[in-house]
Amino acid sequence: MFRVKIVLVKVKIRLARKSDIKVYTELLQRTYQDTYVDEDLGFTKELFSKEIFNTDDTQKYLRGNLEISDKQKTWLAFVGTKLIGSVTIADKGEEFGMRGFYVRTEDQGKGVGKKLWKLARGFAKGKDILLDIYTHNTKAIEIYKQWGFLIDAKKKEFYRRWPEWPEGIKTESVYMRYKQVEK
Repeated sequence: MFRVKIVLVKVKIRLARKSDIKVYTELLQRTYQDTYVDEDLGFTKELFSKEIFNTDDTQKYLRGNLEISDKQKTWLAFVGTKLIGSVTIADKGEEFGMRGFYVRTEDQGKGVGKKLWKLARGFAKGKDILLDIYTHNTKAIEIYKQWGFLIDAKKKEFYRRWPEWPEGIKTESVYMRYKQVEK
């Protein structure tokens, strides 16, 4: 007979603070390396290095995600002092845009993402939620589909590249939409 030991971990979720920039940068840099590296596409770990995540442009973008207002929220999930997940959602007028939705690889499958998604969906006040995602991130695309997102057929695929990447490196991305209201 096997015995299974279940360890329950207390996850605390709170709104982001400007002072979270260091742990937020580390979370995103690590999850990008865990999620997006694909040698066949030319996506090496170096494209998502600490140096790239600490450039002025990237830091400006990440600090912008940590700005909290009546139009934008970022929730961070912690176990103790360790940041394990995040989501940013912003009111874009007719719809909400969701970005910065990450859960550390080793903490996936434990319900953290579902809790963050529930907060983001609630903040969207019944409006549609739009996100864009790299097409080679098939695992996340399938999760979003399970949550009710669909590929947005009205928006075309596009290629994304970071200014810090070598010339010629880019990745295909698509938009996904979660309809909260029928029009």
